[in-house]
Amino acid sequence: MFDKFVTVRIVKANDLDLNLFQFDYNLTFSIFFMNADKTIYGRYGTRSSVEDAERHMSKEGLAQALQSALLLHENYPGNRGVLASKQPIISEYKEPNDYPALRGRYKSTLDYAGEVTKSCLHCHQIQDAARQVVREQRQPISEAQMYPYPLPRAIGFSLDPQTRSSIDSVVEGTAAGLGGLAPGDEVITLGGQAILSIADVQWVLHHAKSSQNLSAVVERAGERVSLNIKLAEGWRRQTDIAWRGSSWGMRRIGTGGALFQPLTTQERRNAGVNLDGLALRVKHVGQYGAHGAAKRAGVKVGDILISYDSQVDDWTPSQLLGYIGQKTVTGQKVVIRINREGKILNVTLPIQK
Repeated sequence: MFDKFVTVRIVKANDLDLNLFQFDYNLTFSIFFMNADKTIYGRYGTRSSVEDAERHMSKEGLAQALQSALLLHENYPGNRGVLASKQPIISEYKEPNDYPALRGRYKSTLDYAGEVTKSCLHCHQIQDAARQVVREQRQPISEAQMYPYPLPRAIGFSLDPQTRSSIDSVVEGTAAGLGGLAPGDEVITLGGQAILSIADVQWVLHHAKSSQNLSAVVERAGERVSLNIKLAEGWRRQTDIAWRGSSWGMRRIGTGGALFQPLTTQERRNAGVNLDGLALRVKHVGQYGAHGAAKRAGVKVGDILISYDSQVDDWTPSQLLGYIGQKTVTGQKVVIRINREGKILNVTLPIQK
């Protein structure tokens, strides 16, 4: 099937055209299906963890996405309508090196004769740099920037990775469930856009508003069914961002380099901490530079975070990072409370650049 495509592999992001290649920059693998005139038919590639990077992808799913891209190509340009919103949005920064935080740090070519890794700009640094622009302006990071490219499960459904876009589960009471999506449905369009893969669904969700009605057309038992999915305020916060490479930057900013993990109910009981409040155990503490701020403040592996800046809600690590990005500013100092083997300690952390 690949013989029907002209294939091009880009192995570095140093001088990536950000007005064309817009995708989840925390990925290590992403495919664009494009016309020669640069019209994008769709995208393929996703991720939701470090350990199981290929969980949502398969050769079978990719093959179906390729077939769908060829079908869109055969009907182009008559199908521009379902492709319009899949096109990139004009970026203020044309290349990664145009961002202030990256300017002058990377050459357009890699140092294959020397230290290749150090000469290669990592894609997640693009997202770090975009957030840094907002932080420098002392503005809160938007939810779209904080929780980029949400998986479908953020609104209550998941796709079978062996297929192009067949739904394998729907959670009752969620936006997807209330909107009428059902297991076995094949998503044809979402938000008016042709869907070739989970990456296309994520593109739609990434650009969706904080609250809106999202149209969907699914194929069910051989028939096309039109549905309406209502996104409620705060739906993005269901997205897990703790696995992302860009989350390390947020930890530097607000946790002093400390990495947290949630406690189970039994672990909470054993530690004597609130079953319904904040309880995140310190899994790792950075050792050097800005990532060593927590260590210098006295935080240790095994400590349990029970309050952050007076907030005691039962947050996930992702929600903690979201609070840091949206409710703190550089130069601020926050007091955290930790439980260390039953002893309660107050620790002050700086909010860093």
